[in-house]
Amino acid sequence: MTAPLPALTAEQEARLPQDWPTIAAQLSHYHGEFPLLALAAALRQPALVIPGLVAELADCAAQPGKRTDDDEGWMLHLYAMHLLAALREPAAFAPLLAMTRLDGETLEELLGDHLTEGLPRALAATCPGDEAALQALADDSQAYFWSRSAALRALALRTLEGDYPRASLLAWLTEASQREAERMVDQGLQPEQGSATDYLSELVVTMEEIGAAELAEQVAEWFEDGLVDDAFLQLEESQQRMQRDWATCQAEELDHGWGYPRDIAAEIGRWACFHPDEDDDEDEETEREPQQPIKRDAPKVGRNDPCPCGSGKKYKKCCGANA
Repeated sequence: MTAPLPALTAEQEARLPQDWPTIAAQLSHYHGEFPLLALAAALRQPALVIPGLVAELADCAAQPGKRTDDDEGWMLHLYAMHLLAALREPAAFAPLLAMTRLDGETLEELLGDHLTEGLPRALAATCPGDEAALQALADDSQAYFWSRSAALRALALRTLEGDYPRASLLAWLTEASQREAERMVDQGLQPEQGSATDYLSELVVTMEEIGAAELAEQVAEWFEDGLVDDAFLQLEESQQRMQRDWATCQAEELDHGWGYPRDIAAEIGRWACFHPDEDDDEDEETEREPQQPIKRDAPKVGRNDPCPCGSGKKYKKCCGANA
């Protein structure tokens, strides 16, 4: 997979770093400017950087405290996740999956908004055809809720991008949702935002994303039985989304940059740490944190997009709840 390469001047070409330690040093922290040369070098010489980027993710999963406790300004793991996703590097999938098994507080500290933005896309783009691993994560009630949500989002993206058959995802969704609905009924559970009991609502969102009209009647029953959180999902809208044809699903769901990462240098360039003067409500130190929300060019925030307030939650589950 070849990601688009940033255009460089002759002078910049002459200054491109040519070894992994130099590239890693330029990506390790925020140094006051956009690391164009390091990113360009990484994208132009993937064989040079992939081993180091994969090793960074593996070490991050094994020793997250080195980044959250010992060096809070560390950013290399964030660059690694996005670059390897853009390069569609399958070796990144296992360490990314291992990271999702960390506890929620640690994941929040490690990834910030990238937990709901970058992680699902990275899992989808690097998955070596192991959708069963994503399904196992999504179904694991012991995993952090937003890790499970990321797995569901990754499955939907792989289907929308044409790498996983819609029929296969639909069959799994049918079984997984039925099991979850039965569990909720048997245990007398009610949906609760961001918890294991809200998993059925996340499954319904995935059904909406792929236009699962085949399950619309069943979903309507779950709404009626109070198993789906109607504070964030509305029956009428949900039913309409599930009736969309496949072409419409692909066009609408992949909008706002939610497909596989492609022009990754441009995406990283929109990170808020590179635009510290755009938020007058934050002091300079806070503005330069690498885990600030990515600024979107789209004029409208979709209900399944990350909330622009920076909470790390989907818009519908945060500021959009009362919209």
